[in-house]
Amino acid sequence: MPTIIIAEDHSVLRMGIRIIISGMYPAATILEADSFYQVTHLLQEASCDLLILDIQLPGGGHPRMIPEVRELRPSVPVLIFSNFDEETHALSYLKAGASGYLQKTAPPEEVEDAIRTVLAGSPWISKPLQSRLLGHFPGNKQPQASGLSPREFEVMQLMVKGAGNPEIKAALNIQSSTLSTFKAKIFRKMGVNNIIELADKVNTYPPGQETRL
Repeated sequence: MPTIIIAEDHSVLRMGIRIIISGMYPAATILEADSFYQVTHLLQEASCDLLILDIQLPGGGHPRMIPEVRELRPSVPVLIFSNFDEETHALSYLKAGASGYLQKTAPPEEVEDAIRTVLAGSPWISKPLQSRLLGHFPGNKQPQASGLSPREFEVMQLMVKGAGNPEIKAALNIQSSTLSTFKAKIFRKMGVNNIIELADKVNTYPPGQETRL
């Protein structure tokens, strides 16, 4: 069962997230922090499987929290929990290395979806934000000089449209190991490190650009 840190300075919100997590994973270990100092202390003491991090946490409140967390636990997924508008603030935290951005006004089922997705190793962004940040390819044209194979391009199309790993595997009838290989090749060939950078690069290609494999 996972070990999850809830970093939130409002006790009522911490209690609400704890209830949701306990319903999903009854045997989960849930730790709580009400300051960024406590977060770093907990991470120094032990590893965890997920950090749910308030964007306005005392002692933090800036995207630099993410690399500071990474210095202590390089592989821990960080799900940002925020009152701030995602369209304005999400991108800076996602580019800093956060695995997802969740607004505090999200309904419980969306909170569950975000936690489950990030714990599974996939990024989580709300559907409206996906549409604004990632956009869609113009028609079925492939970015010129990408060097992607047709199958890699299919995977990339699904990725930038917000499909998670289960949806991509089902749509293309491939295994998890195959998908991981495709994603690694796509990131390398496109010269990016994550889905946000990939989307930014894809959106620089003008509509109607011709395919070149």
